[in-house]
Amino acid sequence: MTGRPATVGAGEIGTFHVPSGGTIEVINTLGGQVVDAWFFAADDPAEFASMSHSRASIRTIRPAVGSTFVTRRREPLVTLVADSSPGIHDMTMPPCDRWRYRQLGVPGHRNCADNLRSALGAEGHAAMEVLPDPLNLFQNSPVDAEGRITFLESPAPAGSSVTLRAHRDLVAYLSVCPMDIMPINGGAPRSIGVAVLDPDEAG
Repeated sequence: MTGRPATVGAGEIGTFHVPSGGTIEVINTLGGQVVDAWFFAADDPAEFASMSHSRASIRTIRPAVGSTFVTRRREPLVTLVADSSPGIHDMTMPPCDRWRYRQLGVPGHRNCADNLRSALGAEGHAAMEVLPDPLNLFQNSPVDAEGRITFLESPAPAGSSVTLRAHRDLVAYLSVCPMDIMPINGGAPRSIGVAVLDPDEAG
């Protein structure tokens, strides 16, 4: 898709095909929304952006403009090329899932893990019991000097965005995190915008 940004509703997931050299812009339309982002190679769903391998590659847990996310085979898949948000993102947390919400006392709550499984199934892929960890765009989960992790409200302002460039044809799955119990989305998940540009449009 190209042109006018698509909308992905609160708690929903969007599937976007990005050609090699093209870009995908994720827009925090209303502000304060975390987006679980997964990137799979279009020709090989066993190759996806691996957060553990990417941490080793970029040698940080705080991605920034210029950070390239790699696959389990250490191949570059997508690079963060622009960021108008405060630049606070997370690459350590797994997606929220049914068991997490059961622990929080709300069994049956919509979650990012099941969102991804549903989207993968719609693309014709076999079910994955163990999912890759996502790149948690706009998520504020700081780690203190003792290694403790906290979950704070996303500081991303309305209209801020990130743009990532594909190194090969890929499929991006963007789950608008439905968390409304912990503070990461400010207690009220919100929709996002997404724009995909072909290489000649992306420049």
